[in-house]
Amino acid sequence: MSVNAREENQKKILIVIVCVVILYVDVNYILKAQTQSLGSITPKITRLKNDLNNLTRDLNNMRSLKDKQSLAGQKEIVKSTTIISESRIIDLLQDISEMANKSDIKIAQIRPSREAGGQKQLYGSDKYMPLFINLEMTCDYHALGRFISKLENAQTFMVVQEFKIQAQPADYLKQKVTLVLRTYVIK
Repeated sequence: MSVNAREENQKKILIVIVCVVILYVDVNYILKAQTQSLGSITPKITRLKNDLNNLTRDLNNMRSLKDKQSLAGQKEIVKSTTIISESRIIDLLQDISEMANKSDIKIAQIRPSREAGGQKQLYGSDKYMPLFINLEMTCDYHALGRFISKLENAQTFMVVQEFKIQAQPADYLKQKVTLVLRTYVIK
């Protein structure tokens, strides 16, 4: 074997060794770090896909609820209210008291009163007489809102004529409320 051929073989062996070392370093360090990085990204991708699917589902639910509400608003039936007779005033006051208790309101005083003279007469006033119900109570704002909503949606016709809210120095979460309801009774 000649020296030239031997040097050629050594060059080839050196090139193979360098390639093996480069391949070894690439597989053990560079490729390993990349596969670990891809492995940590896979759960994130899965979570993002799930979040996107949930968002799409929730948006569709919101759209369907909005459509249902608009249809319900279009088909809303006017609720009939009744006018009570004078003999049922006590029952009405009891109903108001029960609504207040369910709304977490403490009524200090409830008193019905007739309309004072000099008030403007309504058409058909010979048949219906206005009745004012004065309430003094203690509650918070949210309970007051629920209570007024229940009153105005009750079976018996009632509207809030006026109300006054005063802060309570002893309990800043509760307010003293004076509420005047107007309803009508059949003469």
